Amino acid sequence: MPDADVIKASAGASDTVAVIFAIAIGTLYCMLGYRTLKFIIGLTGFALAAVSAAYLGNWMGEGNAYAVAGAALVGGLCGAMALFFLYKLGVFCIGLAGALLVAINVLSSRPEPWIIPAIIGAGLIGGLLALLIERHIMTLATSAIGAWIVVCGVSFFLKGAEFVQTLGQHRPPTDEERIVLLCWIVLGIAGMMAQFATYRPKAVAKPAPQ
Repeated sequence: MPDADVIKASAGASDTVAVIFAIAIGTLYCMLGYRTLKFIIGLTGFALAAVSAAYLGNWMGEGNAYAVAGAALVGGLCGAMALFFLYKLGVFCIGLAGALLVAINVLSSRPEPWIIPAIIGAGLIGGLLALLIERHIMTLATSAIGAWIVVCGVSFFLKGAEFVQTLGQHRPPTDEERIVLLCWIVLGIAGMMAQFATYRPKAVAKPAPQ
C-alpha cells in the first residue's frame, strides 16, 4: 500500500497545481472576460457540470478516484457544449453567479432572516439584467468572479485552505478577511477598467458602392 506521507504529498501537489490553474483562469475572467465571452461561457458550463458530475461519481463510485475524474470530465464536456450552444443561458448563468457572489460578500454577515431570499433575488436580477444589457453586466460579472478566484487562490498559498473555506461565511469578517475583500474590490475594479479599455465594438459592414 502507498505510504500515507506519499499520498498526502501527492494530494498537496495536485491541490497546488489546481490552485495555480484556477488563478490563471480567474485572471482571464477578470481581465478579458467579455472579449473572450464564448470561451468563458463554455468554461463556466464545464466547471458547473464537472463539479456536479464529480459529486455524483463520488457517490456512485464509492469514492473511487477514477470514477470521480471520469464523471467530472464527461459532465464538464457536456456542460461546456450545452452552454456554448445555449448562449443566452450561459449569459444568464454568468450574470447570476456574479450577482450572487457580490450579494453573498455584502449580506452574508447580517443576521436578519430575509438575507437568504435577498441573496437569491439579487442573483436572479443579475441574470436577467445580463440578458438585457449584456456587455456591461458581463464585464462587471466576469471581473467580480475572476477577481474573487484570484484572491482566493493567492489566499490559499498565503494562509492555507482552511482560511479560504471560511471566506464569506455567515458571520462578521475578521481583519484578514476584510483585507481579502478589499483586494477583491480593487482587483475587480482594475479588471473592469481593463475590459472597458480594451473593448472593441463590432465592425459595421459598409454598404456596397452603387
